[in-house]
Amino acid sequence: MEKIWRLIIDEAREPNANMAIDEAIMLRIIGESITRSIIGGSMPTLRIYRWLYPCISIGKFQDPLTLTLSPLGRGKGEGNNLPFVRRPTGGGLVYHNEFGLTYSMIYREASGAVPKGTAASYRHIHEGIAAALKELGVEAELYLPVPKVAKTSGACFASPVESDVVSEGKKIAGAAQRRRFGVVLHEGEVSLPLDVWHKYSYNMALNAFINSLSKQLQARFLKGQISKEEDCLAEELLMEHIEEVTR
Repeated sequence: MEKIWRLIIDEAREPNANMAIDEAIMLRIIGESITRSIIGGSMPTLRIYRWLYPCISIGKFQDPLTLTLSPLGRGKGEGNNLPFVRRPTGGGLVYHNEFGLTYSMIYREASGAVPKGTAASYRHIHEGIAAALKELGVEAELYLPVPKVAKTSGACFASPVESDVVSEGKKIAGAAQRRRFGVVLHEGEVSLPLDVWHKYSYNMALNAFINSLSKQLQARFLKGQISKEEDCLAEELLMEHIEEVTR
């Protein structure tokens, strides 16, 4: 059965604004679920967005000290520390720049939009991501972990986990999730190889991902935008963040 999703192709924003918007969309759906006490309501949302400048995002529960222990925290060889932002989801350090594609998916788990459970949903979404990469000429597959291999870094892309997308043994797509009151926020990053950008424009790559996810999720994407309510919620979250930092 085809499902209807809202598709938001967003502009480049400040790192904190990007994270606030993802969380605001999640909070809106949570609010509707609680006040209406129904499974229906808002459509699930796929948001694809960019960053105003290179930065590092860290997981909600990650110690910022890990920034000093990772090459990412030292500017990825650029000589200066990069700004960092905390995600509302878990996971490790992720480097964001103009060569990546960042997306979020927000949906009610009971809606059937994506298979239930962390492992099943992660695998299902990444199968669609891998298919899109193949359309762009990248040899991509889901990672199957080797037993008893310990992580060596706090950097998310340095240590693939089960169902991450890898190419020639290197992780090129990962994600993290958060669940609250039956609503799932899935945030993902795809690091596209430079040769892809030599062959395809951003819009061409974008369309490949949208089409592939549409097939994988059996979904029809309707272009939409961030609502006024979501925008207000994001502003409130940004103010809370500023107050926490300045205390």
